[in-house]
Amino acid sequence: MSILDFHREGGMIYMAPLTIIFLINLGLIFYGFYVKMQHKAIQERLLETIKQLSGFALAFGAFGTLIGLFFAFGSLSEMSEALPLSTIMGGLKVAMYTTLYGFIIFIVTQIALLLFRLFDKS
Repeated sequence: MSILDFHREGGMIYMAPLTIIFLINLGLIFYGFYVKMQHKAIQERLLETIKQLSGFALAFGAFGTLIGLFFAFGSLSEMSEALPLSTIMGGLKVAMYTTLYGFIIFIVTQIALLLFRLFDKS
């Protein structure tokens, strides 16, 4: 599965903002490492911005999943026929894409923040 397929299946309405947040965070992280390579102190404001964006990505991913589940369960409750379990599980898998993507952004950012803290101590 390509990244574009991952975005399409997860819903571009939620995946595109997550990608923008991820790219902004990566830019800020690279800027922080550039500042660190110049042997300068990283501003606490920069670290806090990176941290807040990662938390927002996590929350936005969970929000996307909840909205998807809300509409999916609403549609399922209106159906008169039973769907196969594999179809329902496939839908739940797709609904989890935004949460997974939000977690990936959060974890990558937290690792970068950990590295900033470790380099700051040495």
